Amino acid sequence: MTGVAVIPPEERDALARLTPLLGARASVAPDRPCAPTPVALVEQIVNGSEDAERARAFARGLGEVIRAVADNFPDNIFWDVDYLACCLWQAGSAPAIGDFARRVVSLCLGFGNKSKLRFRYAHDFLYGYDWARWVMRKPEERAGIGPFDVSFFDYLDGRQRALVELVASNDRKYSQLNGREYRNPFSFIREPPEESQLHCLLAQVDLIPLKAWRLDGERRWDLPFTDLRAKLADRLGLSRGEGR
Repeated sequence: MTGVAVIPPEERDALARLTPLLGARASVAPDRPCAPTPVALVEQIVNGSEDAERARAFARGLGEVIRAVADNFPDNIFWDVDYLACCLWQAGSAPAIGDFARRVVSLCLGFGNKSKLRFRYAHDFLYGYDWARWVMRKPEERAGIGPFDVSFFDYLDGRQRALVELVASNDRKYSQLNGREYRNPFSFIREPPEESQLHCLLAQVDLIPLKAWRLDGERRWDLPFTDLRAKLADRLGLSRGEGR
């Protein structure tokens, strides 16, 4: 007879308290009305596991990640964290899961609204735009590296430090911001209504690199997704002047 790992009541309650942070739990997935609650996602992924310690670490780790996204990207619209959660679970042992969660939390702190960079959303990370652009530069070396693999996290850490240096020098593209302004180095408007419109359409026409709403993380890098997104934004009338 086999047992099934059950999320401890205290961890379940902690996850349930996070649900309001996700707002409407918006999803870009064309085939579902909203993203799952944190509790539902954990239950789906740990279903059938007999490792209670690992399940507890996973519930805690996912809670830490969700809090970090909500705290550092409070305007984040879309919450398709299914594949990110799956990668967290697949990190392995309870300590490895904790290490993975801490890496993601650190990235949120480094790029979010409490940092010098002040990006508004976690969308480019969650949906693989940053990753696809990175792989495409050296596909022979990077094609086998996933969007939530440690090697890519290492790159993002280095990229964060490089961007902070550019901001400190008041770079033309990555200049110092005024007050509570958000950074937008892109050629298109990224206010919430425009961000939502654009990315829902990108999902409908299959121009999102990582289908983050799928547990198998179906993905591809071999298209110029950043340019294609900008072109679609232009067709929608969302283009802007020089980014910040």
